[in-house]
Amino acid sequence: MKHFESRSAADIAADPSLEGLSLDGLVFLDTETTGLAGGAGTVVFLVGIGKFVEGEFWLRQYFLRDLGEEQAMLHAIKCDLESSAGFVTFNGRTFDVPLLEMRFTLGMRKRFPLTEWPHLDLLYPARRLWRRELPDCRLNTIESEVLRVHRSGEDVPGELIPGLYLDYLCTGDSMEMERVIYHNAMDILSLVMLTVEVLGRHGTDAFSILSASEALGVARWHQGAGRSGPAELAYRAAIEGGDSIVRLDALRHHTAYLKRLGRRDQALEGWKLWHTLKPDDPRPCIELAMYYEWHLKDLDMGITWTEIGLTCLSTWPDDWRSNEMNKDLQHRISRLKRKLASRS
Repeated sequence: MKHFESRSAADIAADPSLEGLSLDGLVFLDTETTGLAGGAGTVVFLVGIGKFVEGEFWLRQYFLRDLGEEQAMLHAIKCDLESSAGFVTFNGRTFDVPLLEMRFTLGMRKRFPLTEWPHLDLLYPARRLWRRELPDCRLNTIESEVLRVHRSGEDVPGELIPGLYLDYLCTGDSMEMERVIYHNAMDILSLVMLTVEVLGRHGTDAFSILSASEALGVARWHQGAGRSGPAELAYRAAIEGGDSIVRLDALRHHTAYLKRLGRRDQALEGWKLWHTLKPDDPRPCIELAMYYEWHLKDLDMGITWTEIGLTCLSTWPDDWRSNEMNKDLQHRISRLKRKLASRS
C-alpha cells in the first residue's frame, strides 16, 4: 500500500478522528473467539495484528494455549498495540474491538479504551459498494468475487472455529488450530487488500473504473455527505452503465435528490426515462403529473400523466401502498379537471 490518505479514510468511515493518522499508526485487527454472538462469556483466543513498519507489513498472532494464560496474552497484546493509534477491521467496530476491550476489563481488571480509538471498519463501505451485486458481503465472498483471492484447502469456515477451539481445549490436539491460525492470517492480509480497493473506489477520480452498482453506492454516499458535484457524476455513471435494475434504482434516487434540491427541470428527463424503462410503474407518472400541474401549469399534460399512472396502478397488487397512490391519483385527476373546466 503505497499511499494512504487519512482524510479519505476518515470520510469513508465517518470517523473524523482518523484524519491525520499515518499508515504506520494503524493496526489491521482480526480475532477468533469461542462464540460468534459476543457477550461476557465469550473468550478471544486468537488475535491477529498486522502493521506497516518502515514500508514492510508485519503480522503477529497471539494464541491462547490455555484459558489460564489469558492475562499473559492480553498483556502481550497491550504492549503491541500501545505503539498504534487506530484500527482497520471488518465488522470490528461492533464485534472484535468491543469484545477485546471487555476481555481486558475482565482479565486485567483495567479498562483499555480500544472502542475510543479511530476506526476504519471496512464492512460498511463494502456493503455500500457491493451489496447490489454480491450474494452477501461476508469477507470470504468479497475475497473471491472482488479481490480474486482463493484460499487453500488449509482454510476452515469461520462458523466452525469456536467448536474447533473447544475441541482443542478438551483434547489438546492442535492440528486443527493450524487451520484456524491460517484462516486468521488470511483475514488480516485480505483487510490490507480490501483497504486499497475501498479507498480507491471512493476516490473522486474513480468513476471510470466503477461498475454501475458501485457507482450508485458511491453516489448515495456523496449525496449523504452533501457533495452534489461528485454525487451527480456518480449517479450519471450508474444510469448510463447499469442493467435495468441498477438504472431504475439510480433514477429513483437521483430524481428524488434533484427534486429535494429544487431542480425539478433537471429531474424531468429522469422521470421520463424511468417510465420508459418500467412502463407499469405509476411512481414516475405521479412525479410527472405533479410537475406539469404545479410547475409548468400544463393541466392537459397533468391529466395525461395522471391517467397513465392510473393505468399503471391497475396492474399492481391491491395493498395499502397501491390504495394510497390510487386515492392520490383520483383526487388529482378530479382537481385537474375542475381547474381545466374553470378556464373554459
